[in-house]
Amino acid sequence: MFSRNKRYFLVLILLGLALRGYFLHWHFLFQGDSLVYGDLAKNWLLHGVYGVTDSGQVVPVDIRMPGYPAFLAAIFRLFGVEHYGAVVRVQVGIDLFTCFLIAAGARRLWSERAGKVAFALAALCPFTANYAATPLVETLAIFSAAFALFFALRAVQKMRAAPSWDVAHSFAVADWILSGLGIAVSIYLRPDGGLLLLAIALYLLWTAISAREMEFVWVGVLLGVVSLLPLLPWTLRNWRTLQQIEPLAPFYAEMPGEYVPKGFNRWTKTWIVDFISVMNVYWNVSAEGPGEAVDISNIPARTYDNPAQKQRTEQLFAQYNEALTLSPEMDRAFAELADTRIRERPLRYYVALPLARLADMWLRPRTEMLNLQLDWWNWEDVPQESAISVALALLDVFYIVAALMSVRRKLPGCGMLWILIVCRSALLATLPNPEPRYTLECFPALLMLAGVGLARKTD
Repeated sequence: MFSRNKRYFLVLILLGLALRGYFLHWHFLFQGDSLVYGDLAKNWLLHGVYGVTDSGQVVPVDIRMPGYPAFLAAIFRLFGVEHYGAVVRVQVGIDLFTCFLIAAGARRLWSERAGKVAFALAALCPFTANYAATPLVETLAIFSAAFALFFALRAVQKMRAAPSWDVAHSFAVADWILSGLGIAVSIYLRPDGGLLLLAIALYLLWTAISAREMEFVWVGVLLGVVSLLPLLPWTLRNWRTLQQIEPLAPFYAEMPGEYVPKGFNRWTKTWIVDFISVMNVYWNVSAEGPGEAVDISNIPARTYDNPAQKQRTEQLFAQYNEALTLSPEMDRAFAELADTRIRERPLRYYVALPLARLADMWLRPRTEMLNLQLDWWNWEDVPQESAISVALALLDVFYIVAALMSVRRKLPGCGMLWILIVCRSALLATLPNPEPRYTLECFPALLMLAGVGLARKTD
C-alpha cells in the first residue's frame, strides 16, 4: 500500500508535519503534569532516584508510571537536561509514525482504500497533533495503543488463514508477543493502558467461544504473560523502596502518606460534567495546601438541590478559601453532602452524570491545550474563538459518525476496537475529572474504524 502510493503519503506526511509544526510554534504548552514528569526524569537521570524534589530533597515516589519519565530521561541524556524542544520534536516523529500504524490497521480490517483514508484522518487530526507538541504522555500512549492493536489485528488475521498444523503461524506467536509488548509499554505509560489487554482478551474469549477454537484462549494467555510480566521490576522497586505492593500507580496519584479527600471527590461527582468545572473548582482544591481559592460563582446551579445545600456548600468553600487547605473535617462535611445528594437522586449520580461526563470527554471541542476560551458557548465574549471551538466539536462528531459507519461492514476485527472504546469509556465515566485528553488513547481504534466506515468499497 505505501510503496504503490508514495506521492499520496508524501503529501499527507508534509501536511501532517506542517500541522504539528504549527502547534509546536504557536501552542507549545509546558505546565502541570509536564513539570511533574520532567522532575521525575531529571532526578532519575542525575541522582539515580525515581522521585520528586521536595524542599530541596529528592523523595522516592510512585505517583506516575515510569514509562514517560524514562522517555524524557533518554532525550535529556542525548540532547541535554530539560531540553523539551527535543522532546516534542521526537514526539512529532512518533506521532507521524503512528499514522502509518493506524493506516495499516485499517487496511487489515477492510481494504487498501480504508488504510489510505485512515492515514489521512490520522495525519490531519488536530487533536493528536496538538498533544504531539506538548511534553505529555498522550503521544506515546496513542502510539503504543496503535502498535498493540495493529499486531493484534494481524495476529487474528493470520490465525484465521493459517493451517492448524503450522503452529508458529496458526498461533501467530510473534505478532502476539509484539502486541503484548505494546500493551506493556502502554501500561508503563499510564495504568489505564491495561484496558488494551482487557479489550483484546475479551475479544479473544468471545472468538474462542463463538468459533469453538481454543487456540484463541492460549494466545490470550500468552498475551497476558507478555503484557504483565514487565510490571514485575516496577512492583519490586515499589516494595523495596516504598514498602508497599503497588504494581501500577495510586489511583489519585498521591504522594506516600498524602491525605486523599475522597469525600470531596465523591461530592464533585454529584454535579460535575464539564472540563471548565475541573479547571475552576476541582483542580483548585488541595488537601495538602496551599491550593487556590474557589470562586463560588463558578459553581453551577446543579450543585444544589435546595437552599439548605446551597448554604452549606457556600459555608464550606468560605472555610476553604480562608485556609486554602481542605481539612479532614471539611472533607467529611463534603462526604455528607454527597451522601445526601446520592440518596435523594441515585439515578442522577449513577447514570445521568456519568453519561454526561462521557459525552463531554468525547464531544467537547478539545481546546484545553489551545489559546481559546474554555467557555466556548459564550458567543458574546469572543465569537471567533467560539466559532473555532464549535468547528472542532463538529470534527469530533465527524470522527464518531464515520467510525459508526463501519458497523455496516460487519468485519470480525472491528469488534476488538469497539470493545476497547466501550471499556475505556466505561472507566472514564467513573472519574471525577472529565478531561477530554483521556479519550485520545481510543483514537487509534476510532480512526481505524473511521477509515473503514468512509471507504466506499474493497479493492
